[in-house]
Amino acid sequence: MELGLDLGGQKDERRRAVVANLIRHLRLPPRPVAFWPVAALQSGRLVPDRELFWRGWRLWKTPHVVCFGRDALRVILPEADPARSMHMLRDVMVHVLPSMGELVAMLPHEQQLAVSALANLRF
Repeated sequence: MELGLDLGGQKDERRRAVVANLIRHLRLPPRPVAFWPVAALQSGRLVPDRELFWRGWRLWKTPHVVCFGRDALRVILPEADPARSMHMLRDVMVHVLPSMGELVAMLPHEQQLAVSALANLRF
């Protein structure tokens, strides 16, 4: 959900560092990696917006979506079981990771362990 803050002008260096660490750890080239929010900043607060997310997804139609946190999962897939770490929706595999707030609180090597399930995926 916090990505909406960054895109709304409330950038946080700790979140940027987490994203950079994960991109390096997963050996993702920085250019084809896209981040799309599930919430937008409105009147100083984050407002969840399911359609905002899926409109963005329709631009790229990626086979994998990585969702940061259960709150974000509830926005994009309200019917999903929050106890599961993967969900299949038609042709899209949704992978659930800890929220950005949880990742920020972790040490870099803990962040990498938290996303280890993604290491063998081809994005």
